[in-house]
Amino acid sequence: MAFIETPLESGASLFLWSTPKFKTTTVRVLLRAPLDQGASAGALVPMVLQRGTRSLPQTILLSRRLDMLFGAELRADVLKFGEEQVTIFHLEVAQSRYLSGEDPLPEAMTLLGDVLTEPPLESGGLRGEWVSQERENLRRRIQGIYSDKAHYAQVRLVEAMCGLEPYAIPRLGRLEDLDRHTGDGLWRHWQETLRRAPLAIYMVGDLESATAEKHAHRLLERIGRREVRPPALATPHAAPASPREIRERQPVAQGKLAIGFTTSLHAWDPGYPALSMMNGIYGGFSHSRLFQEVRERHSLAYYAQSQVDGLKGLLFVHLGIAPENRQAAQDLVLEQLEVLRRGEFRPQEAEDTLKGIATQIEQSEDAPSEAIMTDFELRAAGRPTEPKRRIAALAAVARDEIVAAARGLALDTVYFLDGEGDGDGDAD
Repeated sequence: MAFIETPLESGASLFLWSTPKFKTTTVRVLLRAPLDQGASAGALVPMVLQRGTRSLPQTILLSRRLDMLFGAELRADVLKFGEEQVTIFHLEVAQSRYLSGEDPLPEAMTLLGDVLTEPPLESGGLRGEWVSQERENLRRRIQGIYSDKAHYAQVRLVEAMCGLEPYAIPRLGRLEDLDRHTGDGLWRHWQETLRRAPLAIYMVGDLESATAEKHAHRLLERIGRREVRPPALATPHAAPASPREIRERQPVAQGKLAIGFTTSLHAWDPGYPALSMMNGIYGGFSHSRLFQEVRERHSLAYYAQSQVDGLKGLLFVHLGIAPENRQAAQDLVLEQLEVLRRGEFRPQEAEDTLKGIATQIEQSEDAPSEAIMTDFELRAAGRPTEPKRRIAALAAVARDEIVAAARGLALDTVYFLDGEGDGDGDAD
């Protein structure tokens, strides 16, 4: 996998992976905006835009046009990336060499440009009916977080840890902000995003670079003149003077224990591969210590895992437990961290972790969307994108570097969603 970058006008860039490996051409347009109180607007706009264009002002008409383009796929969403909200427009179209007719990519790219820049407007704003409908759809998506208690615990831990930091804002925004969004306000929000957001155009397929550049330039011509703001991945985390413990009660059968740590390494630090290795040994895989000790050996958790957000410099541990096992599980999680800090792990654990991460890296080449997002994240953090270099950096990590990464963790916040009580929440 090798994406070649071509700088474009107005602070945009094209990233092309020219390969005959896939039967489709995949295009992704990614725009980076600050994660702030406008996050719900940022989530709502692409939901509305993907419903139609000025020339195709009904969703069924847009769907039919995509069907005519040999079943092309066009969709949009947002993700949380450090303290940014990234808007993604995804286009997938069949490769022309597998078709008997004309190449559908030029028309599909024109259609993508229509979706981005020419929605059907009403009184100078996005169509009110669509805004109302997608507002309710977004409301249900956000409310769905409350039904998925594992996800809910993750969100609540981040909110508790990060307080007023932008990182505490969920990727879809907050329920209380939804009702204030109007069609004209959302249209202004989107025009500002197009004008100022750093923009990347990714293309994967059997494409000549000149062809890809032509499509990218035409798309940028549709967007128009831009005044790009500098990206801001994350602000420093304000750690508490001492660890916090928060307990919330809801009538659920399975308790959720979520533990947050600060780290001494970020994704752009040269020593970051050591933190990746440490996390893999700690809780990133089924061979990891949290899974083997907390779940398998002591039967204290239904699941136990850890993950790192290198952009923010945080590590999270998530467990599903019986409520009565809360303290024992928490103690064992911290005990296993101390094991790593003392360097008391077997060489085989590091070898298995290296193999596990290497497999993940190699598998990312099998799906264009995953390859795009991997490249996007690595470039933003200033890290090597080539799989061989990434694996070599991990293989070069020494035991004492893993120990140092473990010692660089500091307990920040413990959040416990208790499966007992009448549903009222409280904090310890």
